[in-house]
This record gives sequence, C-alpha cells and structure tokens, in this order.
Amino acid sequence: MPRTRETQTELSASPAAEAAANDRAEGRNVLTLVLHQMLFRTAWIFKTESVIVPAFLDTITDVGWVRGMLPPLNRFGQSLTPVLLSDRLNRADLKSRWLSRTTFLMAVPFLTLGGMLLVFGGNSGAWFVIFFLSAYAAFFCICGINQAAYNTIQGKLIRPERRGRLAALAGNVGSPVAVLTAWILLRPWTQHQPAHFAYIFLFTGAMFLLAGFTVQGLREQPDPVRIRLPIDARRRFAVARQALHRDPHLRRLCFLAALFVCSQLLFPHYQRLGRQQPGYQGSMLMVWVVAQNLSAAGFSWFSGRLADRHGTRAALRCLTFLAMFAPPLALFLAAFADAHWFWLSFAWLGLVPVTFRMMLNYALELTCRENHPIYVSTVVLCMAPPIILSPLVGDAVHRIGYVIPFCGISVVVLGAWCLSLVMVEPREISFVSSVTGDSIHVSEVPRCDSPPNA
Repeated sequence: MPRTRETQTELSASPAAEAAANDRAEGRNVLTLVLHQMLFRTAWIFKTESVIVPAFLDTITDVGWVRGMLPPLNRFGQSLTPVLLSDRLNRADLKSRWLSRTTFLMAVPFLTLGGMLLVFGGNSGAWFVIFFLSAYAAFFCICGINQAAYNTIQGKLIRPERRGRLAALAGNVGSPVAVLTAWILLRPWTQHQPAHFAYIFLFTGAMFLLAGFTVQGLREQPDPVRIRLPIDARRRFAVARQALHRDPHLRRLCFLAALFVCSQLLFPHYQRLGRQQPGYQGSMLMVWVVAQNLSAAGFSWFSGRLADRHGTRAALRCLTFLAMFAPPLALFLAAFADAHWFWLSFAWLGLVPVTFRMMLNYALELTCRENHPIYVSTVVLCMAPPIILSPLVGDAVHRIGYVIPFCGISVVVLGAWCLSLVMVEPREISFVSSVTGDSIHVSEVPRCDSPPNA
C-alpha cells in the first residue's frame, strides 16, 4: 500500500519528536540532579572534613595520629564498597534507586551522633572516640557506593558534552544555597563555646534525608533485568585488576589519582594550623567552611566550562597544577599573617574535591556505559593505598611541625600534574569496550570527526 503524504510526514517527524522528548527528559534529569546536589552540598558543608569534623575530634581527643585516622577511614570506606558492589549496581535495572537509598543511609550516622551528643555530651571518654570513628567509617562506606551510583546515573542519563554543564550548575546553585544556610545556622552554632556540634550533626542528617527524596524526580528507563550474582570480593578485585591491565589510559588515570589523593592527608591539619594563629575566634570555623565551598563552586564552574570546551583532560591538568600550591599557601599565611587571613588557604582547598569529580568524569569517558561502575570503582580503589600513610603524617605534624609534611605533599601533587601531561583526551578517541563474563576487552579507534593523527 503506498504511503500517503500524512504518513510520510508522521514518519519524518517521529525521530524529531523522539529527540525533543529525550531532550526534555534530559533537562528534567539535569535539574533533578542539581536539586539533589544542592541539598547534598548543604549537608556536606556542615560536616566538612577539613574543618568541622577534625575540629569536633579535637574537642574529644587531641592526639595527632587519631586525627590522622580521618583520611584513611574516609578513603578506604569510599574505595572498598564501590568495588564490592559495582556489579550489583551495574546489574540493577534502575540505578536511581541506589542513589536514593544510599543518600538516605548517609543520614543515619550523623543523626545518631547528634542524638548521642544531646544525651551524653562530648565528654564521654575513649569509647565515644571509637564510636565516632566507627560511625565516620560507616558513613564513607555508604558514601562510596553513593558516589558510584551518582556517576553511573550521570553516565546513563546525561550526555558527555552536558556533564560539565551539570557540574557547573550544581556548583553555581548548590554552593550559594549551602553557604547561605551555613551563614545563618553554622555561625551561631560555632560561636558558642563549646560549639553546638549536636545541632550541626542533626542538621546534616536531615539534609541528607531531603536529598534522598529528590532522586524520585529522575526520569530513567529501566535497563534489562540481569541475574544478581553473589558478592565475591576476589572476583571484583580481579575485574578491577583486569581493567587496569587492559586499559593503559585507565592505568595513567589511577596512578594520577593515587598521587593526587595524598593532598587529602593534610586535610585534618589545616584547621589546627589555623586555630594556632593569633586572633583566632570560634566563628572563623564558619568562615573557613564558607570560603572552601564558595571556591568549590567557582572551581566547578571554571573546570566544567573548560571541560565542555576543551575536554576533561584540560580541566584535570589545570586543577592538578593549581592544587600543588595549597600546602605552601597555608604555610605562608601561617608565617606572615594572622588567623583573619587564613580563610584564603581554605578557599584554595575548594579545588581538591572538584578535581576528584573531574577524575571520575574522565573515567566515564574512557569506556562504554556498561563498564562505568567498574571504571569508577577502580579509580576510587586506587586512591586507597596512599591513605595508609595518614596516621604517620599526623604524628609527624605533631612531632616535627607542619613545614616538612606540607612541602612533601606539594611535591607529590607536582608529580600528579606531570603525569596529566601525558594523558590522552578521551573525546579524540573512540574507546570500544566489551564485557564477556569477567573479562574486559578494550580497543580504540580515532573518531570519525577527529584528525587522522588524533
């Protein structure tokens, strides 16, 4: 039967209508993820690892190596759970469920800590220090799979050329809201002596709960249902090792991540260095938190735009170069200025978490969507080994001061920047990856629109 003109018009309009519907769904998903990140960042600013958490730990114990335990608990928690659960995440039909549930669970440790502080206070002995460190470790175990789920959602629902825009929007919207909330609430809570850490932790938990509810707004098509396999730790580590063996670009990224994560070894000690400066007041904790988060918003906008225009590699190179100046800046301010200027050091630290996110965006571009959980969890896993040095760094700061540890970490970050100079730009190469059982096969061909020698 011959096609009528109306039928031909419908057939030709159908792809355009489908593309428009996909654009609307993607726009809705971008806005939903921005809302999630706004509430998530508001919760995060009230538990900043470089300010609030170590300051609270200093109120219950002042032992250097105990403060140095914070980065290992942080990083090992974030590293191990994504590797163990990446296969479950990959086989899930709706990845948004994982993001929602893990965001809810991240509220539990802080609600528990806040409630216990209201009941027992902060002078509860060594058992409370152990309980706090355990809750802190549990939080980051959940956080690890939460971040893997968030990046997997990005890989599934957001096109690569719009992920930088998502990062920029999340920073431009989320950080100002978080900062305004901190200015209103955190300032009076930190001015009080001792600080109202119970209220801070309870508010943190409440914001994570709200962030979990926002995920319900995502428009996600279910993936084909796949059989859930039992969690096999050895098999998951074997898959991560094979991904490293097969893909030289992933190896370079993981080595860079292992070097760069050493900057996190110093995070608990910046606030202690600042609190030792002349003119320190309790309300400066809030100023430092605000400075770090506003700068994170600025660096997110800058690096997101740079990634969209020139590629993720360019943004990663720029961020790692700037990050190596953070420890020398803190030492300079401590030597030649009083506590009123130390906010500049925390402003510079805002680029560190942005760099971590850019590394994961780079990992997403190295492979097909089916491998995103594996690649993201492998990068995060490779950040764990250097963190075991954190208690030693904390003890060194306690015994010999700040200069040698801070300068040493700056040299390590310089090595990470040098490594970024030999990394490829994923958008200039098509990476063809496939999974057969537990095997990952990676090959690469130039993109059709790339120069012949790309």
